Amino acid sequence: MKSFQRIVLVDDHKILREGLKSLIEKDEAFKVVGQAKDGNELLILLKTMKCDLIVLDLAMPNRDGIQSIKEVKEQFPRVKILILTMQKDQEHFRHAMALGASGYVLKDDAYEQLMMAIKIILKGRVFVSPEISKLLTDYYVRSMDEAESSSPGILTKREQQILKLIAKGLANKNIAAKLKLSIRTVETHRANLTHKLGIKSAASLARYAITKNLI
Repeated sequence: MKSFQRIVLVDDHKILREGLKSLIEKDEAFKVVGQAKDGNELLILLKTMKCDLIVLDLAMPNRDGIQSIKEVKEQFPRVKILILTMQKDQEHFRHAMALGASGYVLKDDAYEQLMMAIKIILKGRVFVSPEISKLLTDYYVRSMDEAESSSPGILTKREQQILKLIAKGLANKNIAAKLKLSIRTVETHRANLTHKLGIKSAASLARYAITKNLI
């Protein structure tokens, strides 16, 4: 008997689930072994059957997709999760992936893309819809442009001092020692830098400092 990989579909629209089941099972390597309309049903289902991959919507009643990802990964860490959603914003994407999803596909995407995502994720890799990838790239570029256009004049003298030291690779505790400040004070100034410039990572802060000839 041929072996197959087991998939569970989770979406509050039964017609969509049935349509996905028919499409996925065109490939004999996959079998839909269960369906659920929300996260509550999903967690009950996973206690009674083995599953390799969950195809999960985010917008559902009761326990929604985000809550479901967290609980599935806590209780069944080996099960892969592919998000299939209408949500195109970076906030939903980042939240889902941070909690443990292995892929993010839009319901607008073609069948071929869904199947590609399933295959890639089951091989242990990550798949992101091209539309979401473009959205994130555009957002990153726009954020960097906005940050780099910010004048260092919006920073206090102390914030500029701390920015220079961050750019030189110093950690918060080393900055605190050098400037004779508490670590808590350095953390506060650093948070203010992030807020004013819209830059979070140390590498991006260093790039900003170099761009503005601060070091």
